[in-house]
Amino acid sequence: MDIGVVPNLTLFVQAALFLLFVIVVNFLLVKPYTRAMEERERIVRRNEEEAKRLREEAAKYLDQAKEILERARVEANSIIDEARREAARIRAEIIESAEKEAQEEIQRGVEEIRRSLEEEKRKLEKAVREVAESIVSKIMGEAA
Repeated sequence: MDIGVVPNLTLFVQAALFLLFVIVVNFLLVKPYTRAMEERERIVRRNEEEAKRLREEAAKYLDQAKEILERARVEANSIIDEARREAARIRAEIIESAEKEAQEEIQRGVEEIRRSLEEEKRKLEKAVREVAESIVSKIMGEAA
C-alpha cells in the first residue's frame, strides 16, 4: 500500500530542526529547571535536617532547663526547711530567755517583797515594843 507520500529532503530537515529544537530546549530550559529543582530539593532536605537538629537541640536544652529548675526547686525547699528549723530554734531560744528573765524578775520581786515584809515586821515589832514599854512605863508610873 502506498499512500503517495515520498519522503524528501524537507522531512529530514524538519526532523533535524526538531532534534535541534529539542536539544536547545533541553539546554536552555529543561536542564536549568532540573538543576533548580534539584537545588531546591537539596536546600529543603538541608533545612529539614537543620530543623530536626535544632528541634533535638531545643529538646535537649529544655530537658536541661527542667533539670536545673528541679534542682533549684529542691534546693529552695531545702533552704526554706533549714530556715524554718533555724527560726524554730531561735524562737525557742527567745522564749526560753524570756521565761528565764521573767522567772528572775519574779524571783527579784519575791525577794523584794520578803525584804520589805521583814523590814515592816521589824518596824512593827519595834513599834509594838515601844508601845509596850510606854504602856509598862505608864502602868509603873501609876503604880508607883
